Amino acid sequence: LVEIALHFESFRNIDLFHQGLYHLRTRIYRDDEVKRVLAVPYSHLKGPSHAAEPAKGKTPRMDHHHLIPAHVMEDQHMFSTRSFLIRYCEEEVEIGDVGQFRVELGPEDLERRHPLLLEVELMFADLTQQGGAESIGDQPDVDAAEFRCVSTQVLRLRGVERGLHEFCPVVFDECHFCLMNLAVHTAVVDLRFRLRPPAERQLPLAKPKVAGPAPRPGAKGGEAENAQDDTAEAGDVGVPAVVKAVQGQLPREGNSTQHDQERPPQNWQALPPAALSFAESLFGEELYRGMSRERLLQVAEGLYRRHLGALAASYAQQAAWVKLICERCLTPLQREALFGNGSNADWEKSTVPPNFGIEALRLPKGMVLPQPPPTPSGLAAGRAASGASAGISSLKPTAGYESTGESVLQESLAERVKGQLTPQAVARLLSYDLNVVSCQILELWQQVLNVMCYACREIASMLRAQWEERIIDQWSLSIVRERMSPNLTDPDNKSIGDAHTAASENLRKTVKPRSPELASIEDTVLLPQIPQRPVLFDQRCTGIGGTDPSLANGAPHPSLWEPRVPSAPKHYRGVHLFVLCHGFQGNSFDMRLMKNNIALLYPDAIFLCSQANEDNTEGDFNEMGIRLAQEVTNFICDWCPGSALARLSFIAHSIGGLIVRSALPLLQEYKDKMFTILTFSSPHVGYFLKNISLFHLGLKVLQSWRGSQCLTQLSMADHPDPRETFLYKLSKAPGFEFFQNVVLVSCASDQYSPFDSARVEVGSMKSMHNAQEAYREMVQNIWKPVKPERVFRFDVNFHIAENNLDTFIGRAAHIQFLECQPIMRMIIHNFSFLFR
Repeated sequence: LVEIALHFESFRNIDLFHQGLYHLRTRIYRDDEVKRVLAVPYSHLKGPSHAAEPAKGKTPRMDHHHLIPAHVMEDQHMFSTRSFLIRYCEEEVEIGDVGQFRVELGPEDLERRHPLLLEVELMFADLTQQGGAESIGDQPDVDAAEFRCVSTQVLRLRGVERGLHEFCPVVFDECHFCLMNLAVHTAVVDLRFRLRPPAERQLPLAKPKVAGPAPRPGAKGGEAENAQDDTAEAGDVGVPAVVKAVQGQLPREGNSTQHDQERPPQNWQALPPAALSFAESLFGEELYRGMSRERLLQVAEGLYRRHLGALAASYAQQAAWVKLICERCLTPLQREALFGNGSNADWEKSTVPPNFGIEALRLPKGMVLPQPPPTPSGLAAGRAASGASAGISSLKPTAGYESTGESVLQESLAERVKGQLTPQAVARLLSYDLNVVSCQILELWQQVLNVMCYACREIASMLRAQWEERIIDQWSLSIVRERMSPNLTDPDNKSIGDAHTAASENLRKTVKPRSPELASIEDTVLLPQIPQRPVLFDQRCTGIGGTDPSLANGAPHPSLWEPRVPSAPKHYRGVHLFVLCHGFQGNSFDMRLMKNNIALLYPDAIFLCSQANEDNTEGDFNEMGIRLAQEVTNFICDWCPGSALARLSFIAHSIGGLIVRSALPLLQEYKDKMFTILTFSSPHVGYFLKNISLFHLGLKVLQSWRGSQCLTQLSMADHPDPRETFLYKLSKAPGFEFFQNVVLVSCASDQYSPFDSARVEVGSMKSMHNAQEAYREMVQNIWKPVKPERVFRFDVNFHIAENNLDTFIGRAAHIQFLECQPIMRMIIHNFSFLFR
């Protein structure tokens, strides 16, 4: 019997389109080829802040974030959080609800290691007919609200029987971009023996054989039929037996035309008859053959070490978890309030017991509960106290539960049995000891839930850091790190794009995904399979291979010393402003996914999705830069007054990178705040029009037909002298040197932005440029004032399965930078120093 607690810590609206009432509905089940087993929700808890009552004499104020309380939907086996009103962007609601589930797992479930599925539904009720969310009063008519499911997320829970303590943010689809911070805690609290099946059941041949007691001697065919057992609940726990075909078994209904009705098909198998007593389920055939005293004591010891040892392992794991969260997540005053042994009168003399009131497990003489391993330091502490390192597996004996003597446990059992030593007496004694230990586990489990209510945010923060470490490691499988020459103008390999394309295909074929941990939560959407993931080649002049060179000013680059997890505390005061700039004929909505994914991990950041050039992307770059600079200045004055602005970063796609560079000379008053500039496939040194591809041919037609000034400037056709063109003058303007991090993201299959132009280097495409000498001078002008250790080149290879017109003309890869969330998450998670 496994207890599962779902802790809904907080809900954050990142980019929901509709105001209204929201809540979350959850169900837990195991779904395989045979049947669906549903976990039973039976109760729920809430934190002290939500349970507090209003002061006497005062009318309670309507809480719009607690309109409908949390409740259990028994008929649907679901738990629903409280309903809350969402009215504003970036609105965060503290939930604090804990839903409690129970699920029974049979021995075959543990052997197959099928994960449980956690289904989370986002429920929404539109309040338009009631006047809208803004006009809701102190007595809203929530009963008239009709909720509907607008988005669903599914998580896999692996190893719940091992004691799971994991954090997993639940992020819904692009049209309902919101975040629910969820923590899952599980524990085995009891072992149950099902003696009679709840219903008769036939099993196909493909069903794996399930361990259980052997059939009773002399069992009749009809008796065997009535003793059919449900595989999820029946049979002995961990006692092997042979599954035999039962001749004369009745066939399934509806198959009378396919076989003789008096004989079952030859490819059918049946479970053995279910045991009719606890002793029979434990001892099987030996119960009827008779057992010697020595044999009975040997079997009894094995049963104790198997079954009672499994519960003892669960207790040890939960005890280690309680000690960990009490030491790391509770303040001294909270520990005094929860575990202090002094009275209210002498609270100053109250002391907290070193074991936080955890009682010693009452085990029979001869069974020793080993001390838990010492708590490790760092983020691995929580993993050591979770099911990744402890727990039960298939109800087998756990290492460390050994007898203090050769027959101490046997002698203890013989002494405790009143009267004659029989299998029935041993079964009764084992049942009593299992109940004693189970009661202690339940008591400890309630202590875990009590601590969770008082330190929910601290526990979630600790588990979140572990989740971030795990996600970074998973994404790292698709990242190749390379050292780049300090000579930023001339690369060592002129055909680096072709080399990366071949290497990425080889990586997708050879790299194997890491097997999921024995106890973990798996997000089915966050991490695609490795063959479908983009591959990123990280090229930089520093920080490769564990080296730690110092910069010119004696300080190492932040990528070498900052914590790699995004949730690590920042070391500066103020806000970090991200300015996102769209590309040709685009709008602010193009950068929405990038903005939302950054907001997921950095909730304190603020964002400006530029709208100044939405209707003017075909004009002069100088004018577009002026409009962007004015927009940024106005935004800073409105939202970051005084010294509130700590960092200023720019993220741009396509020609948005050139618009940003055009605006930088006008924003020099903020140059000390500038931190990261990240450009996705931006043609920093223009287009190479000698390359007569379908795209370049269309570019010439568009340039002449629409008279697009920006395309003329990109082609360096705005002046007969290349050194008088806009791009050449822009290369000499200040810009990149203001930033601590200059990140250039490129893709060899992107024909909309030449590979060398996006990387700002003189590569294999130099011969395609109309003015080769001017081209080299532009690259040198750009990099001359920039320190090489601040430059990062990310070459991305996308897995694009479809072959259509966009793929043929090279547009598909260009658009992937706006639509492919895996590459966004890969960069944001694994290069957190760029965004912190």
